[in-house]
Amino acid sequence: MISNYGAFIAHLKRTGRMKLLPQVLRELKSERERAGKLTLRKETAEENPALISGWRTLEDGILTDHTGKSALIAIYKKITHV
Repeated sequence: MISNYGAFIAHLKRTGRMKLLPQVLRELKSERERAGKLTLRKETAEENPALISGWRTLEDGILTDHTGKSALIAIYKKITHV
């Protein structure tokens, strides 16, 4: 990650690489978006009625689902695939 943007832009100017700046900015934006997706999020049935009951968390890209919806889907799959 770039810590000093002024020095970075000065380096690009000095080396004649200013054309790289849009690509670098695009990559920094996508990095920020990826980091936002990997942050801890907890969702409850009160916040999202589609979950029916319980909660689910997303941490480091791993979804832990303890909702009534997932339990109902598991029961349905057992019944229909017997």
